[in-house]
Amino acid sequence: MQEIFAGVFMLEGEIGGRPLQIMYLQGNEASLLLDTGCGHDPAKFIVPQMREAGGDPGSLRWILNSHPDLDHVGGNHEMKQFAPQSILACGDADRASCQGLEGLMKHRYDVYRRDHQIFYDADTVAWMEAEGGKPQAIEATFRGGEHLRLGADWELEVLSVPGHSKGHLALYDIKHQALYGADAIHGRGYWSRAGEPKLCPTYLDVDDYLSTIQLIEHLPITTYVGCHWPVKEGSQVAAFCSESRQFVERVDRLLPDSLKHPLSLRELCLSLGPALGDWPRGVDIELVYALGGHVGRWVGLGRIRRQVRSVEPRVLEYVLA
Repeated sequence: MQEIFAGVFMLEGEIGGRPLQIMYLQGNEASLLLDTGCGHDPAKFIVPQMREAGGDPGSLRWILNSHPDLDHVGGNHEMKQFAPQSILACGDADRASCQGLEGLMKHRYDVYRRDHQIFYDADTVAWMEAEGGKPQAIEATFRGGEHLRLGADWELEVLSVPGHSKGHLALYDIKHQALYGADAIHGRGYWSRAGEPKLCPTYLDVDDYLSTIQLIEHLPITTYVGCHWPVKEGSQVAAFCSESRQFVERVDRLLPDSLKHPLSLRELCLSLGPALGDWPRGVDIELVYALGGHVGRWVGLGRIRRQVRSVEPRVLEYVLA
């Protein structure tokens, strides 16, 4: 657990060998928890570190899900057992995905099965079921622009920062000139604590993601805190934004040569993975999220053509128009 500013704590856990950093903001009028980790993380590290910081889950006012990923919403039910009086909220567009594993699978993790035959294996699904937590109703939603008061001189602005998800939220802390951005931007990917590449960027909507990068670049902040990256200070904030944009631009540069001949989305992930990052090659298929966004965007622009390779099983492929 680190205290970044007075009353601003970064609770530290782990997911798949990567840091998992949960923000806990403790004001003199209200307190807030940003994300709940995986299913057992509230008991495992969130609540113990809250108490280490001098906080009490029984007085928590807000639990805010930044976006629907298992390591950000899986602990919702368990956290509500520790803090039943708290209000559980998320981005309005993400409500259906934040209320349990069924919604996560339907709207996020299993959406590439029907057209691309890309889905998680049985062992991974079993892990998801173990860590997804019990269903938990969302009690409020935000669209961005709302203000949450934590103290007489401490107010947060809820920002809409889509791209990784449609309803992704971040918290702009005006008092401390900081943004608590969760997974709003990804740089060149996700890293282990030892600085080794572990996972590729996983944004979904390219134009929204680029707009979010631009928004963060123009905020009057000196500190950026994400959930899986070291805290960025001063010029590091702009560098992280630039790194995030450069990854998007690199994908767009590589697509034309890659799609001179028809490729399925799976083939595209496996062929571009080595050129895009040094994460373990078994992770290349996780590019399905970002590359699915890129090819969908290019189809909409008329730059590539989508066609059916096979009907049973159904597999789509892409080629330059």
